Amino acid sequence: MTLQKTSNNNSTHSTKKLSVQFSLNGLSFLSLNGTNTAVFKQEKIAQNGTPEEILLLLQESLEANQIELNTQDEVEIHYASSLYTLVPQSLFDPKRSSDYLKFNSKILATDFIAHDTIDSLDVVVVYVPFININNYFFDAVGSFSYYHHISKLLASSAALFLSKNEETILVNVRDGQFDLIIYKDQTLQLCNSYSFKTNEDFLYYILFTFEQLKIKPENATINVIGYQFKESDLFSISEKYIKNIIILDGNFNVMTTNEVHHPTQLVLSNL
Repeated sequence: MTLQKTSNNNSTHSTKKLSVQFSLNGLSFLSLNGTNTAVFKQEKIAQNGTPEEILLLLQESLEANQIELNTQDEVEIHYASSLYTLVPQSLFDPKRSSDYLKFNSKILATDFIAHDTIDSLDVVVVYVPFININNYFFDAVGSFSYYHHISKLLASSAALFLSKNEETILVNVRDGQFDLIIYKDQTLQLCNSYSFKTNEDFLYYILFTFEQLKIKPENATINVIGYQFKESDLFSISEKYIKNIIILDGNFNVMTTNEVHHPTQLVLSNL
């Protein structure tokens, strides 16, 4: 995966690392220091906010948790939004980046378009980052990496599941949203993200996708990364229609204990 990166620092050794995931619902961050102490925080807003509101929320949260950006050795930013699309690498032209997005996302003429390249899948993830947040981090730390959260999920999952012939269905549940990734016959069959308000919405999107791809729910196995999914109403309604549901941790290992993690923390800890 090729990360979007600004840099004025050639150091490869990191003792303090900050990873932040942004969406219009809020943000979460994972802070690691040289003593292996981790701080995970999640901040939400009542409804979809603006990039300006999200930046203010970040500044307040970092100050409240006494995290100074200028002391970080490494900073990574993840954008978890629906403003993305996948383009085959052979068809991608960076000069036409906005054209790939405008048919399925509402973008402005002034929007900055970024992209991540995932060589293992021969695809490019085209997306809209929050340019005010990028500018803030550039001013604060100078050197940082940023990319879309789906790029990380695709690159990490492809390394494990792409070479397998059997069907692999991954569901990454977030706050009011989920990502659905399907591999089959050593190819990426589908990658999409959905917003949902009710449990029925969640199930509808999955079953409709199954119908389009001719996947039988009674024979399918879905692998879910999600916060307390097995104890949630989402699990209760899903198991009525889908025979096999497996809960995974952030490294795609089957969870065999009662330990509970937040999905964003799982993704961030797998960087």
